[in-house]
Amino acid sequence: MKLFRTAISLVLSVTMPLAAIAKPHEIAQLGTAPLTGEIASTSQLQANVNRQRHLFEVAGTKLGLSPREFAQFAARIDAKQLTYVTIPRHLDAMSWSSGGRVYVLHDVIIPAQTKGWEIDLQEQDHVVALFVPARCGNLSILRRPLPAIAKAPAPPPRVAVEAAATAPPVAPAAPAVSMPAPPPATPAPYESVASSTPPVTHHARWWPLLLIPIVGLIAGGFHGGSTPPLTTVPPLNGPPPGPTPPPAGCTPPPSH
Repeated sequence: MKLFRTAISLVLSVTMPLAAIAKPHEIAQLGTAPLTGEIASTSQLQANVNRQRHLFEVAGTKLGLSPREFAQFAARIDAKQLTYVTIPRHLDAMSWSSGGRVYVLHDVIIPAQTKGWEIDLQEQDHVVALFVPARCGNLSILRRPLPAIAKAPAPPPRVAVEAAATAPPVAPAAPAVSMPAPPPATPAPYESVASSTPPVTHHARWWPLLLIPIVGLIAGGFHGGSTPPLTTVPPLNGPPPGPTPPPAGCTPPPSH
């Protein structure tokens, strides 16, 4: 029985602190242990960070910021690269001050509708969101995972080069050649047209003979002054013609 009670005591001594650690710390009111006090404007925040830089730097280190990240945080505030937002209620950690010392409270729930400034720093696989509540100036932190698209690394340049090398060659486009217009049809010369016409055969080449009598008549008129009697040309075929008989009913003349 005594051994059983001892075991129970050991279990409770281990589990009760773990339960207390696992439970988030809910803050009912901000400003009871401020880091810098209430901040009314962005210019006042810039002045506070410049005037109390060491205080903010200690708070950032206890929140897990590297010196490079804190330098980026201070530079963003100085360049006004920040946004005035409603701070999320659940934060990874919040700094606070008491007796001149800086403390950090992890797993914090703050009051709803708490206003303040947000400064985002991007790391390799997450975003470091830093918040400065206007009520107290307590530097706080919330780490958010990067979106899936932002996590995808860009392909190295050699991949693009290999893809270009393995791509099939593209034949160059043939240059546009303007074909000359065909020459207009040339008509055949007139010699060829004449040569294509069959020659006309003149069968009546004897017509100059008809001019012989006319030439003779004209020549006789010039020499004798009278027209010689026409000579009857006997027919080419048959006997020569005899004397012409008298007409019927007439007595022929006596022959001498």
